[in-house]
Amino acid sequence: MKKIISLVLVLSVVLSSLSAFAQSRRGNRDDRGTVVLRDGRSIVRIEVGDDRDDRDMLMRVRRLEQAVRDLQDKVYELQTSNIPRTQTIYVCSANVFSVGVVIGKATTKIEAKAAALKQCQAKGGSIFCKEEELSCEQSEERI
Repeated sequence: MKKIISLVLVLSVVLSSLSAFAQSRRGNRDDRGTVVLRDGRSIVRIEVGDDRDDRDMLMRVRRLEQAVRDLQDKVYELQTSNIPRTQTIYVCSANVFSVGVVIGKATTKIEAKAAALKQCQAKGGSIFCKEEELSCEQSEERI
């Protein structure tokens, strides 16, 4: 009797593990083939198959049409959204002795520093061009 109970417990653990594994492989899809996005909306997931039954084929066509409609809605939403697009910009500058003010601007801090140092050296102040002299600021720029 103890062996049967142990076997049942082991089988239930294995089945629950397999179920959890299958759920994790499936992601946030439900049984109808829709995927739930982070923002709570669901979209139709299209999978390639070779359905031979007319009923299955009609169902696939309906799902494809719904997926196309979802994509059209998303494209329209993106085209009409007024969300300003920005990117992070770094500006590094220094007032270098015998050269004056040098400024470097780039999308990364290290590139902005390199641009400022390059400008400083191009002006002939290579002795005084030191990374420690640069001060950098981060800002958002509309693109």
